[in-house]
Amino acid sequence: MSDFAAVLALSLAASAVSEAITYALVYRTEQFRQVKAKVQQCEAKLEDEGRSTTGNGKNKQRRIESIEAQLSTARAKASSLQLRSMLVVAVVQLGSIYLVNLMFSGVSVARLPFEPLGMFRGLIQRGLPEGSPDDACSATFVFVLGGLVFKAAIDRCFQLGLPKSSALPKWVTNPEDALGIKK
Repeated sequence: MSDFAAVLALSLAASAVSEAITYALVYRTEQFRQVKAKVQQCEAKLEDEGRSTTGNGKNKQRRIESIEAQLSTARAKASSLQLRSMLVVAVVQLGSIYLVNLMFSGVSVARLPFEPLGMFRGLIQRGLPEGSPDDACSATFVFVLGGLVFKAAIDRCFQLGLPKSSALPKWVTNPEDALGIKK
């Protein structure tokens, strides 16, 4: 197995362990399920209100603002529930990065097809010796990028966490109100 594949396998394993911990501490709890249901309910109401053509402008705007307030409250509660697992996940990730640095210290595991900008070179070549080629990647960089990709894929595959909000911010949908321009 090549060094690159080994780093990606370690990254996948660390991401899977992190998500399993988060699932055990947060996602499977009844309290989180209730909050998730509330978020989905509020998003459905918000979508229905947006499509609805009944009611005058002021009443409709008040209903939408009320639903948005409920939605933000529910999302904040979910975030506070997720704080529980963040410390444990951080310890797992830091331990994994330490392990990768021990195993692949000074070894270039990949080559970029381009030369990175100078400000990113320190991140991309972390742990590599001084004379390394400019397009060389360290194991730490590959591990972190792989972890980001694998975590997102696991979340999407198993539909963990809250649904992603599809609503646009107010300043995008109604810039006059955001700027305080009277009609």
